[in-house]
Amino acid sequence: MHLYTGNWIAFVLAGLVAVASAIPGNRPPSHEGPWPPKVCDYTAKGPHLEAKQQAALADFARLYVVANDINTAFNRWIPGKYIQHNPNTGQGRQPAIDYLNGVYADGTVTNTHLTFFGGQGYGAIHFKSTRPKANVTYAILDYFRFEGTCIVEHWDVVQEITGKEPNPIAYF
Repeated sequence: MHLYTGNWIAFVLAGLVAVASAIPGNRPPSHEGPWPPKVCDYTAKGPHLEAKQQAALADFARLYVVANDINTAFNRWIPGKYIQHNPNTGQGRQPAIDYLNGVYADGTVTNTHLTFFGGQGYGAIHFKSTRPKANVTYAILDYFRFEGTCIVEHWDVVQEITGKEPNPIAYF
């Protein structure tokens, strides 16, 4: 087996673990108590931390991108410190919550093509967001840094999808 193939298999398996871990009742290795927790743990550490972070990211992605439940996503996984690098929102968690709740307020936004992965204290969510009332579709990549199982820092890249891209497989 080539190194590339082995890495790809490991990546797919890590994603499956993260998806399975995000299902309520499924716990990542060595997690005590119910899953998902009411709030993340800044002090989480140990040999299973990466699996816990992947499971946290999977639950955060489900709440944020699929359910559009911004308040629960932030209260569970971003309860405090939040360093924001998005130039369109203010610093901290509340400006991000306000911004995202505003995006989803009209109830017409749909998100598809969701992928996510995490490792080495970081995670990423990539998805397509269609906003009919604004007549725009975006390819979005959110990149996060963890402390324990809590998300503490965010970067993103947002590209408008015009439908006129010369590359037929652009973005996804």
